[in-house]
Amino acid sequence: MKVRDQAGKLYAAESLAFQKSSEDMTLKECQKFVDKVMSRSFVQRNYPWNRGQIVVHDGRRRRNAGATWRHGSYAILLPKWARNEFVILHEIAHHISGGSGHDYKYADCLLNLVRNVMGKEEALQLQAAFHFKGVKVIGKNGPVKARCPKEKREWIQNLKVAS
Repeated sequence: MKVRDQAGKLYAAESLAFQKSSEDMTLKECQKFVDKVMSRSFVQRNYPWNRGQIVVHDGRRRRNAGATWRHGSYAILLPKWARNEFVILHEIAHHISGGSGHDYKYADCLLNLVRNVMGKEEALQLQAAFHFKGVKVIGKNGPVKARCPKEKREWIQNLKVAS
């Protein structure tokens, strides 16, 4: 599977799982959230190769949020619409996943971040959407299609009927 195909599936799954909504966080609040996520023992234990601070920058001149390297540090660029927990977690996952782009390592990292930071229900919703759209995550022997959680089978069936 091409990484580009995975990216399209991942973005489609995110749209299914989370409605785009702005929490109107300030850049300072976004930075505090990033620092809080990066200091979590879960992140430090599971993604130890990333020890640099991630700096949040204004991204208002951009159409999309982005994870990049700027002025010698990891950076996240956030337009106003993107200043919410899920988008920020999406960008953090780019820095800590150890994968490239939106590959299976990245998708697995994002799912784990959502579970650990946002909660079980949000993670189940994202995992079910990953399953429905065919997003691959880390399996025992390499990349595998995300499994459908039992709690979300009815939601998946309703999506299938609607499409």
